[in-house]
Amino acid sequence: MSYKDYFFLLQPSEVVKQQIAYYKNLAGDIVGQYPGISSTAHLSIALKVRQKDYFMKSFLDNIRPKIMNMPAINLQIDGFQTFNHQNESATIYAQVKKSYQSDNWFDKLIREINAQPLTPHITVTKAIPVDYFVTLWPHFKYTRYQDSFIADKLTILERTSYDKYAKWGMFEEIPFRKTA
Repeated sequence: MSYKDYFFLLQPSEVVKQQIAYYKNLAGDIVGQYPGISSTAHLSIALKVRQKDYFMKSFLDNIRPKIMNMPAINLQIDGFQTFNHQNESATIYAQVKKSYQSDNWFDKLIREINAQPLTPHITVTKAIPVDYFVTLWPHFKYTRYQDSFIADKLTILERTSYDKYAKWGMFEEIPFRKTA
């Protein structure tokens, strides 16, 4: 029996994807190519690795009604922020604005899919070397990027485990409940 990895994420609007691509390319113009420069903008929610098909089917059958009952949510992007990785590398990301509503919504979502707590964000540069970060951060620190989008579905991608050449492919999209 084969094992698969599953990636749970939220997809922003096409406008937000294009804007994040612009900032990724800007970073590339400043420091050169870096891993992830061409990845599509998304909000990572959870990664479930080395799962058997029958387990994931049962898991999704259980959570699908709960996810479909969650309301779609308007998420606000408000500037850029960073993660520091033990002074060895850093990540620059577009920050999802915190609010009582969004905090509770994300708490419920991660609880329903049995995921770890997270800081909702859209990555621009992931785990880049510190010297790249020191060069790039001044270009992002005071940039006033504000946008919003409706998170209206949970996207689940899959790939074969233990295959270093495996690509992510669409597995399922679970829509959130429409709001008035």
